[in-house]
Amino acid sequence: MSSELAGKTVVLTREAPDNAALAARLRQWSVDVIELPCVRIEPIADVRPLCDALAGLREDDWLVLTSRHGADAVASCGPVRAAVAAVGDATAERSRELGLRVQFRPSQANGERLARELPARGRRVALLARSDRALPDLAAILRERGFDVSEAVAYRTIPEAQGDVARVRALLASAAPMAVLFSSPSAVAGLLGAIEAPLVARASIRVVGPATLRAVRDALGPDADVSLIEEEAAYVAHR
Repeated sequence: MSSELAGKTVVLTREAPDNAALAARLRQWSVDVIELPCVRIEPIADVRPLCDALAGLREDDWLVLTSRHGADAVASCGPVRAAVAAVGDATAERSRELGLRVQFRPSQANGERLARELPARGRRVALLARSDRALPDLAAILRERGFDVSEAVAYRTIPEAQGDVARVRALLASAAPMAVLFSSPSAVAGLLGAIEAPLVARASIRVVGPATLRAVRDALGPDADVSLIEEEAAYVAHR
């Protein structure tokens, strides 16, 4: 992926800690990287429903985490008996740092793959500790597979572009060779809340996951230059 972006200005829309490895790789290819986080995370005001749901889990249940922010929220509730299914490396690493017992990661770092590959075990119970804006796909697939799924909001996701929006808008308006990388529908909403869709559509759009792909196509139309990239290449921390 890095080589195909050589010579372009690339806008990364995740938070800086999630971009570090990818940004370093892109700069090795002489890519001009602009970091423009398009999602802001806030804690929930009342953690009691989350903590109560966690307290009801047993050792043979699954706790499903799709971001490091979910891991942080879960850890604030105290010890957890259930094993963790983490969507990707960043979530798994953060979960382990917090003392959570990670026992599963999917072959690709997205919610759909996690839902289809999660091993059935014990009582087939799964608690999804999620964002308030999480899409229903993951839980729906688990239920189709026979899991008893509970969902608890662990944090709030605010679509909001933070950074030098004026610079990005000016580059898009100039028709400079650009690419924008998205890893969540929320990031798509955040950028489009700050920059008009026709300008964003001038860039090559690279996305992680089918849900993000749908969000971009719905927002920019069928003529937009949009394609999937490999999750490993993007070092995704899904949200």
